[in-house]
Amino acid sequence: MEQKIKGNSIFWSLLKLNIMPIVILAVIITSYSTTRFATSMNQEVKNGLVDLCNTITTIYDSLYEGEYHVVEQDGAIYMLKGEHLLNGNSDIIDSIKEQTDVDVTIFCQDTRVLTTIMDENGNRAIGTMVSAVVKREVLEAKQAKFYPNVMVEDEKYFAYYSPIIDTQGECVGMFFVGKPSDEVEQLVLKSVSPIILIAIFTMILAGCVTIRFSKQLVDAIRKTEHFLEKVSQGNLHAQIDYSVLHRKDELGEMGRYTVRMQKALRELIEQDLLTGLNNRRSGEKMLSQLWRDCEREGCSFCIAIGDIDHFKHVNDTYGHACGDAVLSQISTAMRRHMKGKGFAARWGGEEFLLGFKDMELAESVASLEVFLDEIRNMVIAYSDDVSVSVTMTFGIVQGSTDSKIEHIIKDADDKLYYGKNNGRNQIVK
Repeated sequence: MEQKIKGNSIFWSLLKLNIMPIVILAVIITSYSTTRFATSMNQEVKNGLVDLCNTITTIYDSLYEGEYHVVEQDGAIYMLKGEHLLNGNSDIIDSIKEQTDVDVTIFCQDTRVLTTIMDENGNRAIGTMVSAVVKREVLEAKQAKFYPNVMVEDEKYFAYYSPIIDTQGECVGMFFVGKPSDEVEQLVLKSVSPIILIAIFTMILAGCVTIRFSKQLVDAIRKTEHFLEKVSQGNLHAQIDYSVLHRKDELGEMGRYTVRMQKALRELIEQDLLTGLNNRRSGEKMLSQLWRDCEREGCSFCIAIGDIDHFKHVNDTYGHACGDAVLSQISTAMRRHMKGKGFAARWGGEEFLLGFKDMELAESVASLEVFLDEIRNMVIAYSDDVSVSVTMTFGIVQGSTDSKIEHIIKDADDKLYYGKNNGRNQIVK
């Protein structure tokens, strides 16, 4: 009996000696990891909302010139940016909502005039008011503010409000971006649960595994944070670390979502919505990059500016919708033709800019002739009884890194207008 008691005493002592430190360490590491993850997740949500709000303001600034101002007419209130009416035009915020799953609202003073938030019947919450707290702390104080738990139309949100200040220094409205709190909380809960189980299991086997896991977890969060920071600073071509995208957990999903968000924002800012080509702003950047690449590599390049002949006649005869169809189909053919040769951008209206890399003038002209023949033979079926055929005129020049980009563009433009004034449907070199 005495030997049995001693045996039992040693057994329990050894059990306590081995189990208690493991249990304590598991509790400490689990508690630390859970708290750190939840805090980091909340901070990531805040940073993401702030960055997205800044990006949205940048999008509106790039698309519409002028300052924000309010117009009241016939008892209704309207928010404008320059001469562009924002009320009713929800394409931009709907696209952001679709790509990021983040709700966006534009307030005129304290009233929603543009929003992705819907009521239970699927109607937009237009005309509803912001809470008194937000009105006082953001609208009246003219200070941006993040709320981790604010009520928006009877639902709790992680929300960020940013005031819209006019040229007189008055707050005329607000931007709002937010995610429902239950989505974030469920994501945190879903992410924390396996961490707790893994921490306990791995601490029993070896403490070093948990330490390594926690380090990888925090490292993935930091890499995602650094990526979002670059995107918020305007670097829409930044790349997230592959190790984040390779993860199979929720952090990997977050990494992939941020990449999709980056792509959506890049398309909104750099892509012409009608044609799918690079817009003028993006085209100018690509032209500058082409010039720098050829200067560094010592390669040749050519620049062409093209214009659809008699495009105004198409619009006047068949309507602008038909003109849009012509622009769209020509742009599709242009994008396909320029693949592997350089780039194409919508330069404005019915004008296009083409950049040929590592090609001499004769080779570029030959390539452009092939494309022009394709356009000449193209029949654009707008409707059952309306088909349109068009031609194009191009001015093309051999680029030189000894010349400024502005001079190269002007030379190509001069040749284009010479061609338009002397018969059209041709390439002037």
